[in-house]
Amino acid sequence: MNVDNFWEIIDRVKDIAHPDQALKNELRLLSLDEIISFSEHFDVFVNKAYTWLMWSAAYIIGGGCSDDGFTDFRYGLISLGKDVYYKAVENPDSLVELDDDIEIRNESFGYVAFEIHEENAGSEMPDSSITFEPLDMGEDWDFDDVGECSKRLPKLTKLHYE
Repeated sequence: MNVDNFWEIIDRVKDIAHPDQALKNELRLLSLDEIISFSEHFDVFVNKAYTWLMWSAAYIIGGGCSDDGFTDFRYGLISLGKDVYYKAVENPDSLVELDDDIEIRNESFGYVAFEIHEENAGSEMPDSSITFEPLDMGEDWDFDDVGECSKRLPKLTKLHYE
């Protein structure tokens, strides 16, 4: 599976009421190797969105954001599709364009490939072959400092704090 195949699957399920269930149905059609490849692509995109700026966007949108909550936020960001994902990674302030009723966090979306692999193979998914270099997360700051958030994410800060 290549990156285009990965995003084609995500984009097919993103607008369905329960994208995690729709993703399960999509992955059930794949071979075990393809499910593993899908999971590895998923991990790469989760990792790529691991920045202080993205975390602050999750914090602002959610009125706070723990470590686990940020993981769920990145899972959900992927579930919103290729265009939303890439735009947000480039500029997390673009998330202001989403409808207010969209819940970005989606913990269950991040576990679908593991569940379907186990369902199809009868065993847990093997450990990923991907190794990640340490990330440059950018500059850290106090997410409760509205002034600092406003400098970095003016649109989200205005929408959620003013």
